[in-house]
Amino acid sequence: MRWLSGLFAARPPTPADGRWVVVDVETSGLDQAADRLLSIGAVAVRDGAIAVTDSLEVVIRQERASARANILLHGIGAGAQLSGTDPAQACRDFLDYAGNSPLVGFHSGFDRAFLARAARLYLGLPLNADWIDLAALAPALNPGVRAKALDEWLAHFGIQVEQRHDASADAFATAMLLLRLLKQVPPTQRHFRHLQKLSLSGRWAGAT
Repeated sequence: MRWLSGLFAARPPTPADGRWVVVDVETSGLDQAADRLLSIGAVAVRDGAIAVTDSLEVVIRQERASARANILLHGIGAGAQLSGTDPAQACRDFLDYAGNSPLVGFHSGFDRAFLARAARLYLGLPLNADWIDLAALAPALNPGVRAKALDEWLAHFGIQVEQRHDASADAFATAMLLLRLLKQVPPTQRHFRHLQKLSLSGRWAGAT
């Protein structure tokens, strides 16, 4: 099964493979150990453009709906939560969709923690995928810029988005930011390991 090969891939591909997967999740709260994964949104970036038709959106079925205040944040109503996709199937769908592509998020540690817990809980498997966190990569490429939140980085680059604050919309907004950041890096350096190392190092020597 393709989702298993992606799950246990030892080496993420480079942009030469032509596909990045940008991910965002919605949850019942911020507690990574106790709150629940409600939805997954993902969109692919291929060859310098967002591949709108290569996307995934799944609402995960819940035994009980999240609190009203939480619903007001993400807009996933009680009916949608109670009638969503079976959790194990939702995890399989995401892993199959992601395959071996590099994964990208904004504050990706949050998304990664909820996805990893869901994969372990519903499939009994670890999530070994590697990620690039744009919340770390953006300041590494742009030292001195005071932006922190995704909206602040979008505003800094003049990126306009029509919708925010659901998983698919936020994944699309993050993909737009990824494209802008990739333009700051020479084509020969736009490979996963280099960008991952750069995001961890805190600053790119070529940044101005």
